[in-house]
Amino acid sequence: MTDNFQSLSIKVANDFLQSVVFIDDKAYVSANEGDRRHDFDVQEVTRGFAEDKKICSVLRPLAESDIELFSTIAQKADVTVIDWQIVIPVTDESISALDESDDDDDDIRGKYTKEIIGSLLGSPSSLNSLKLIIVYTGEVNLSEICNEINDYLFREKIGDFSISNDDKCCVSSKSCKILVRAKSNGGEGRGKFDPDLLDKEVSYDDLPGFINTEFSKMTSGLISNFALKSLTAIRENSHQILNIFSKQLDTAYLTNQLLLVNTEEANELLVELLGDTFTSILRANNLNKFIDDDTVNLWIDENVVNTNKPKYDKKGDGIAGEYELKKEMIKDLLKPHPKVFDKFQNVLSQTTLSKGQLTKKSYKKYAFDLLHNESEKESRNIDFANLCQHKNLVHNELYIPTLSLGTVVKSTLGINNYLVCIQQRCDSVRIDESGGRRFLFLTLSVPNTNGDFDFVSPNGQKLSLGKKTFNIRTVKFNGSEDGVVKPNSEDGHFFFEPLHAAVEPSVEPPDASSEKFEFVFELKDLYAQRIVTDYSASLSRVGLDEPEWVRLSRN
Repeated sequence: MTDNFQSLSIKVANDFLQSVVFIDDKAYVSANEGDRRHDFDVQEVTRGFAEDKKICSVLRPLAESDIELFSTIAQKADVTVIDWQIVIPVTDESISALDESDDDDDDIRGKYTKEIIGSLLGSPSSLNSLKLIIVYTGEVNLSEICNEINDYLFREKIGDFSISNDDKCCVSSKSCKILVRAKSNGGEGRGKFDPDLLDKEVSYDDLPGFINTEFSKMTSGLISNFALKSLTAIRENSHQILNIFSKQLDTAYLTNQLLLVNTEEANELLVELLGDTFTSILRANNLNKFIDDDTVNLWIDENVVNTNKPKYDKKGDGIAGEYELKKEMIKDLLKPHPKVFDKFQNVLSQTTLSKGQLTKKSYKKYAFDLLHNESEKESRNIDFANLCQHKNLVHNELYIPTLSLGTVVKSTLGINNYLVCIQQRCDSVRIDESGGRRFLFLTLSVPNTNGDFDFVSPNGQKLSLGKKTFNIRTVKFNGSEDGVVKPNSEDGHFFFEPLHAAVEPSVEPPDASSEKFEFVFELKDLYAQRIVTDYSASLSRVGLDEPEWVRLSRN
């Protein structure tokens, strides 16, 4: 068993990380040439990463065009390490580029490094991506370099970066981190900088361990460690997956496709089959047991401190003081028990809370307060709800949603006019481009502050499902050339345009001709199917007159 949670996280990160790319103008240059502060020993560096069982690629730019090329290569690496002072050898191309430059500053230190950083962080594929970038330099003004990088990212409107409060040689955002560190191996003048920054030196030997540790700091969590471990398992079994999805199956796949009315459905089947294969690999590697009691206890020891928490009144509405919550109590509450309420009573009664103060109405409030700070409680639960309920959490510029079971939209008429599509998938395809088809929707309302809700939108809007039979609405849409309803893109948003948008106002309600439906999110299949099942059950209810004496006796 690992001694602490951080050590476990470092091991998980080390197993995940496979490739590191270095970009340095002094790579493959003899050590006796030029300013030795900036020397870079390729052999020593690559050997260190080889011993750490990682692929290490070292690139030396020789022309302006190499910057763009190497930026593309760096996108594919797990970690990128860049020198700050990159000098391109003088060529006709570099002279021409300098002549055309509007920058009057002859000091080009950092120019290419900032371009590479901008390319790594500013591309559409980098949105919401977790990245670690290290500026590994022979310069001595580390904090000034950090400030310059931060200013550059602000000017270029790349992400929401700021200088770290804990490390003035670190620029970070919610998902990315850029560290400025000093080369320390040999070289006259190395290490002659601010004494407060002596811990920012990293030797060649320490680079692999330093990268593992810094990456793990970004992923040191129960869920993130699980994701890293799972991706590692998928990587290690990638060739087995390729063998399962063999080219020998092509004829069977095409036979299946030619027997379908809508041949596009064959592609959706492949997506589901590959997803099921990933799931089987995770289970085969016992990833469904990765977060066990020992791992959870390590996490609690590292992330939880004994603290005071609010004590609620019996109704759970008002605060009636405080009680001391100890980490050992949380460990006890995470153990299995046949009756959750009894477990809370037994554990929390060890404090100043009496069993009488903890009620079935209030204990859930205590549960949500145990591990969350008040400021983050709502947002963290919303994010987890979206992870559980939303189908497409990873988007790219090629993604175009379609209208089908579980698609949640918002009408452009009225305020908070949300709907969820309950049209079965088999009825959401093979739609004529001119004939159109009616789609079924159930209305979603925005509840009061403390009202019940069923789903949460990506921006945190709580939505309550209309479960009555009269909450139904039908809207007619035309199909696209591939037989499904697709939206139009307007200013980064998707809008499904119904047929009644083209109808004369005298035929439809006065404002109906302008109505469109903005795509909000898609529910996962089982959640969407449950909506249909519950609604179908409500249709089967029997309404009849019966003796009130009998009816009321059942309430």
